[in-house]
This record gives sequence, C-alpha cells and structure tokens, in this order.
Amino acid sequence: MKNIKKPSVNEFTSKIQLVTKGYGKSYTLIIVFCILAAIFNSVAPYFLGLATDSLYDSFSNKLPFDMNYIVKILAVVLACYIINAICTYFKSYLSSELGQKIGYDLRKKLISKINKIKLSKLDTMKKGDLISKITNDVERLCDNLTQIVPDLVYNLSLILGVIVMMYVLDPLLATLSITVIPITYILLSTIVKKTQKYFELNQQAIGNVNSFVEESVTNNDVIKSFNEEDYFNMKFNYESEKLAEYGFKSSFYSSLAVPLNKALGNINYIIIVCIGSIRVINGQLRLGAIQSFIQYMKDFNKPMNTIAQVIANLQMAVASVDRIHEILELEEEENGDMDDIVFNSTIEFQNVNFSYKKGKPVLKDFSLKINKGEKIAIVGKTGAGKTTIVNLLMGFYDNYEGKILIDGVSLRDLDKKSYRNLISMVLQDTWLFEGTLKENIVFDQKISNNKLESILSKSKILHMIEGLPGELNFEINEETNNISAGEKQLLTIARSLVANPQILILDEATSNVDTRLEYLINHSMQNLTKDRTSIVIAHRLSTIIESDKIVVIKNGQILEMGNHKQLLKNKGYYYELYSSQFDINEESI
Repeated sequence: MKNIKKPSVNEFTSKIQLVTKGYGKSYTLIIVFCILAAIFNSVAPYFLGLATDSLYDSFSNKLPFDMNYIVKILAVVLACYIINAICTYFKSYLSSELGQKIGYDLRKKLISKINKIKLSKLDTMKKGDLISKITNDVERLCDNLTQIVPDLVYNLSLILGVIVMMYVLDPLLATLSITVIPITYILLSTIVKKTQKYFELNQQAIGNVNSFVEESVTNNDVIKSFNEEDYFNMKFNYESEKLAEYGFKSSFYSSLAVPLNKALGNINYIIIVCIGSIRVINGQLRLGAIQSFIQYMKDFNKPMNTIAQVIANLQMAVASVDRIHEILELEEEENGDMDDIVFNSTIEFQNVNFSYKKGKPVLKDFSLKINKGEKIAIVGKTGAGKTTIVNLLMGFYDNYEGKILIDGVSLRDLDKKSYRNLISMVLQDTWLFEGTLKENIVFDQKISNNKLESILSKSKILHMIEGLPGELNFEINEETNNISAGEKQLLTIARSLVANPQILILDEATSNVDTRLEYLINHSMQNLTKDRTSIVIAHRLSTIIESDKIVVIKNGQILEMGNHKQLLKNKGYYYELYSSQFDINEESI
C-alpha cells in the first residue's frame, strides 16, 4: 500500500481556496440563505410549544380554547416554515449553479495547464489517470464543494440555534443534550483518521483502472493478435480488485459515522425524555416546553448525523483536490518574452547535448546550421536521435546544454506560441479527431472554398474526398478508422498547406503506407516543401534524394553531411544505409 501523506488543515484550506477563488459572492449569498433557513427552522418549535401550552391550560382549567391566540401562533409557525422553504430553495439553486460554474472553470484551467506542462513531465503520466483527474475528480470535488459548505453552515447554524432555544426552555436539559457533542467529535475524528488513506487510494485506483482500460481498448488489436487476452484480463482483475478493496474500506468505515452517531443521539433522546417527563410531573417544566424540547432533540440529532455524512464527503473532496493539484502544481515549460517573430535566415544548433534520462545521452555535441529555404534530411537508424532533434527544435524540451538559435536569437528567449506559429509538422502518427473532413483540415482558420480546393488538389487528396458521401462534410468517426492510413496522411499534409508555415517538419511521413500512396504522398510533399525551410526525417531514403543537404546521424552525433550523390561517392555510413534498401548502379554515383 502506498504511503499517503495526510494534508494539514492549512494545506487543504489553501488548495480549496485556489479552486474556489473568485466565487466569494456566490458562497456569501449561499451562506446567508443557509443561516436564515436555520434561524427560522430553530424558532418554529418554540411557538408550537406555546400553542400546546394554551391548549393544555384551557383543557386542564375547563376553559374555552383561545382560538385567536392559537391561530396567530400557528400563522407564525407557518410563516417560519415557508421562509425556511424559500431560503432552502435558493440555497439549493445557487449551490447547483455554483457547482457547474466551478466544474466548468476548473476543467478549463486543467486543460490550459496541461497545454503548458513540460512535455518531459507529461510523458511520464498515465493518460487514463490524467483523464480520470479531469473528469471523475473534478466532478466529485464540485459535487462535494457545493454540498459541504451549505450543509456545514446550515447544520452548524441549526445546532447553534437549537442549543440557544433549548437553554431558553430549560438550562438543565440543554446542558445534558450538548454532552453528546464532544463524544461525537471524538468519534468522527477517529473515523476520519482511519478512512482518509482509503479515500486517497480509492481515487488512485480509479485512475489506474481508467488508464488500463484506455490502453487496452486503444491497443485491442495488438492484444488479440498475440492471444494475450487472458494475461490482460488477469492484470485488469488485479487493478479492479484493488479498486473494490479500497472502495469497500473507504465506504464501510465512513458509513460507520452515521449509525454510531444515531445511536448516541437516541440514547441521549431517551435520557432527555425521561428527565423532562419527571420535571413536567413535578411542575418544574411546562408541557409545551417538553414538546418543543423533544422537537429540538430531533432537530439536534438530525444535523449531527448530516455533519457525520458531510465529513465522509469532505474526505472524498480531500482526495480529489489533492489529485487535481498534482496537475495544477506541475512545472510549466519556460517561455521567452519575444513574440514578434519572423524567420529570416538560419536555424542553428551549437554544441547541443541532451538526454531524456540522466546518464543516457541522446545527442552529443550536436551542431547543425539550416539556412532559410533549404530542404534538410536527417537519416539514421532507430534510436539515433532524429526525432529528438525535432523535439528540441519545437521547444518541447529545454533541459539541453548548448544553444539552439533562430536568426541568432536563443530559442529559450522566444515566446513558444508565437514561435510555433512559424512551424507545421506532419508526423508518422497522424492525429485526427471526430468531425468532418473540413474541420480536420482547416480547424478554426478562415479560408475560401476555391483556395481550399486548390490546396486539396496539391495534396493529392481531392479525388478521394470527391468519392466520399458528403465530400468535405464526410464525418470521421471517433476511432478514425473509416478512412485509410494513407488518406489520413494526405489529410495532415493538406492541413499543413492550409497553415502555410515558414518551417516544415516531416517526421517519417510515409512509413505506414504502401508504395502507391507513398508515391502520392511524395508528390504532395514536393508541393508542401516548395519555397519553405523543410526538415525531413525518413527511413525510406527514396523520399529524401532531392534534399539540399542530408545529415547522417549515429548515436546522437553527425557522421556525414552532404547531398545524395556526394554521400554515395563517399561510400560511408549513408552508402551502407542506401545500399541496404536499393541496388546501386556504380555508374550513377
């Protein structure tokens, strides 16, 4: 079992304040309605007691009932309960509205935070657990936040009001009644200490299960192809058993608070009724007063039970707020101040050293200069460091040694958003979302139909779109499996043409397609790279023959550099790579 550090009251309060910051007016209004509802609920039984006394006096003295007095008293009681109902309605309405606002703003804040988190940290997080924090934990936190505050304020106000009214009626019975409060506090404190760790572990287990399900569904074809269903079922059962265990323990131990508190309340109720009856018989207490007192005992025990339940909800809120703050407290990527960026001349790597894990260098003293308008190809075996160069150029990682300069300005000094507007990427793994083809290509950019049609023609995808039902309004499904891998790649090329970048990065863009589609994609990329600075990473060397410069990398270092013919003539490492894919005609070198 993972050791859970119990947060201090100050830590928890500060985290809650960060979540609820900006909602002070709404909470103040809710609190006012809670206090008003509690006040009118507290005074009503007192007036009912007066009505009972009037009826009892008339009956015992054989006098006619004072109907005017009784009607006035009942009218006051009715008014108290009506005002209580109105205040309760507005309290509930405002609480529900506030919960939705907090949830909306918190999810927006989390998504914004995720977009700013360092990629090196994001890579280490389980995607399913991350989704669970943004959905389950936010929903649970908002539900509890909008219940805990109103319930605590209302019930504590009601307890205070009831205690005051009980002392007005009979100080002795009131003192006996409140003796249950310290006992209840000790009981609830013990239960909270016992159960908090299980609420934390339960939320973690939910995240683990979500992560496992997300990975299993996404890679279901791989699991089936290797006949590993039983193995993954076993792993899921293990995670599911942990979730069931922690869910049971957190639910069971927290549920003990209410019945134990009810038992204490009932014992106290019996004592008060017995002593109160004796005092009525001895003439020390009015009959109406004991009737009011019994009602107050019910009103006293009910909020005590509610508070016990609120404590359980509070524990769930503590678990959720801690998990949410794991995201909000993550370090953001560093950002420069220079946002007026135009690429004019060169991209330069100067003596760059980089490693994803300390002690395992990926790039070693790497230096490369790329001039504006050049088409640069980076080749090498898997793990040589090709994609790492792109990651550093995009500013995804900044923990490198050396310098990366754009027109002589350090990449670290540039505003990341403005700088990335200069760049477009076409990757090996195409990313599309559920929606129309047009939405996937243009996003939110304004573009005329004629210009879009011209771009689609250049990217060699227009004929494919015209053959689909609805053409540009064709809906890509959630799994994006109703179009082929090659068509997806052509769509991403069209997307880059729409973006019209100054710098283009193509990372293994043809690795997952057949020869015919590779031919189409290569022609599309020729249109895409025209008059642009292009960086191409490829295993299939046929796609980079026309490059202005080919950079050959091995173990994070540059071995060779030159154009295709020069490198073949050198008969070095590039020659070996090329000859492993193609038959080389010596006369053509």
